[in-house]
Amino acid sequence: MLISWLALAATVLCSTGGNTFANWSHRFVGRKRLMVLATAVGVHGFGLLCFSVALTGIPLAIAYPVLIGGSVACITLLAVSLFGEQLSSRHFAGLALIIVGMVLLHATGGATAQAGMNG
Repeated sequence: MLISWLALAATVLCSTGGNTFANWSHRFVGRKRLMVLATAVGVHGFGLLCFSVALTGIPLAIAYPVLIGGSVACITLLAVSLFGEQLSSRHFAGLALIIVGMVLLHATGGATAQAGMNG
């Protein structure tokens, strides 16, 4: 089970990295841009492999929201720190709701997964 959660964390990092490389590619032209985009595709592809491993121990209904929510939170932090994007109080409220939602899903996911195994 631990390996599944580690694989899901790696998937979040790959999603964050791939999207960050895709955004960063706009600063380049020609072959350099294609190289950065190819890196983004490779990172996303590795993330898909990690997600496949994560799904061996985590239900899809839990893993996918954690992937998306975690990616949104991480990408937002990188957008601010690397690209100088500004966040409003609405952005922070939205991020807080995403994090609360992931915690709630995880809390109920354990009971759902146990019920599925016992039934």
